[in-house]
Amino acid sequence: MTQTLGANTILKARGLSKRYGGVVALEDVDLELRQGEVLAVVGDNGAGKSTLIKTLTGAISKTAGTVEIDGKEVHIDSPSDAKAAGIETVYQDLALVNELSITKNMFLGREIIREDLFGRLFGALDFPKMDAEIRSLFQKLDIRIADIYREAEAFSGGQRQAVALAKTVMFGKRIAILDEPTAALGVRESKMAMDLVNSLKDHGLSVIMITHNMQHVMNYCDRVMVLRLGRLAAVKDVRDVDGDTLVGLITGAVEDRAA
Repeated sequence: MTQTLGANTILKARGLSKRYGGVVALEDVDLELRQGEVLAVVGDNGAGKSTLIKTLTGAISKTAGTVEIDGKEVHIDSPSDAKAAGIETVYQDLALVNELSITKNMFLGREIIREDLFGRLFGALDFPKMDAEIRSLFQKLDIRIADIYREAEAFSGGQRQAVALAKTVMFGKRIAILDEPTAALGVRESKMAMDLVNSLKDHGLSVIMITHNMQHVMNYCDRVMVLRLGRLAAVKDVRDVDGDTLVGLITGAVEDRAA
């Protein structure tokens, strides 16, 4: 299925496929992400959503296909390649280390080294600078976590999700990919998380979000792409569909006339 590309396309994938021997997990899927949008990726279990995301983030190698960012082809063969290309990912398990503080989690793998002799010789970390950057960011995002020295396991699911999303804002250069950002969260915490997702656009990020929540698609997303059995079934502006139509596209009860 071919999409009509806009002038503000930031990421374009063509013909993404993944096969495990004779098993086809993803077949010839195209994707376009526009500047400053939230693009939802929906589909039933086994539709290929996670496989699609993992090929974009280098978590698994694709069998075929190309990826371009800002019109230039990029080769993403590992998560570090994705980060170098400006892609930050928040997986469903949040990837926070329970035993580490919020500060250490936020800067894990990107620690700031002190500029004095101890930093140069021994790699001593500049915790005051890291703490100051976190507090400033949390204030901008209205994340109310006062004790950033506590271990991550001490916080609620919503607070942990907020930390993971804040990390995306801090280090995401262009693109944020979110895998079920409200999974296992209550109603209040889900709203808090989705408000943060919506604010990512204000910080210059474009967002791809896997979700099963049709209300979140309708209320927070700009466009939605539907996967079915490893193939692209439809791409729609959210304003042009309703929840029932989306469910029909997911199950196959409704076919996309534009396909």
